[in-house]
Amino acid sequence: MRRRLFLSMLLPAPALAQDLRQALARQFRDQLQPFGTWDELPDLGPAWRPEGVPDGWRPFSRGQWRWAREAGWYWQGDLPFSDLAEHRGRWRLAAGSWWWLPGSRFDPAPVAWAAAGPGRIAWAPLPSADGTATGWSVVPLAELTLVPVPARPLPDTDGLRRRAPPDPAEIEAAGGRVREPVPLASLAAAEDVHAWYATDSRSVRGIGTPAFRPSPPGPTPAPSGPAGEDDAWQAFERQRRLDLLDAERRRELDRERDRDRLR
Repeated sequence: MRRRLFLSMLLPAPALAQDLRQALARQFRDQLQPFGTWDELPDLGPAWRPEGVPDGWRPFSRGQWRWAREAGWYWQGDLPFSDLAEHRGRWRLAAGSWWWLPGSRFDPAPVAWAAAGPGRIAWAPLPSADGTATGWSVVPLAELTLVPVPARPLPDTDGLRRRAPPDPAEIEAAGGRVREPVPLASLAAAEDVHAWYATDSRSVRGIGTPAFRPSPPGPTPAPSGPAGEDDAWQAFERQRRLDLLDAERRRELDRERDRDRLR
């Protein structure tokens, strides 16, 4: 099996990725069907579009930001599909609508972060294969932890500067207030928490050991984790590699079932 797994990695990645997307679409179809429509998009495969969302809606714009002890920022969406579609997969804007592309890896906060001018913070869904983040939301840094977060669309992205997730001390220094950190298990399902630990998501998100410092002395400290314009792309590449391995494991299981039926 190890030899077959190694050889499978030499196969074209798009074929394996397409197989995985189809399998994940079957897995999540019933969960998302009541809240939107499934379709096949050219070059993207199976995708799901939410229905009944407000005009101008974009992913990660309706909800609140919480600070989890183990993971840092966690997006707690208000919509019935948020627990699934805003923590797995990727979002893509196509033909004027937001479409969700199935993915297997759980992420507490699958967004890219950026500075949007003095005292303002912006975030957007992590990009899909083209590596371009769109659908930015912006708030003053002090308002990031309001409930719900008063996210505003950011049509002009020329002045954005990609950065690491904001540190709680940064928000306090800007005049905001961060609630006490809570365990990730109080925000996400147990299986999602286990999956997060298994895939070492802290290194993917650019978060080191999360620190909660509600009363920072002196100047604003630097944000936790490494900053860099390629953070989002590295996260996408990591998920793509994990998804390819997952796809091959699924294919191998299917082959074993076929062999058992033929015996």
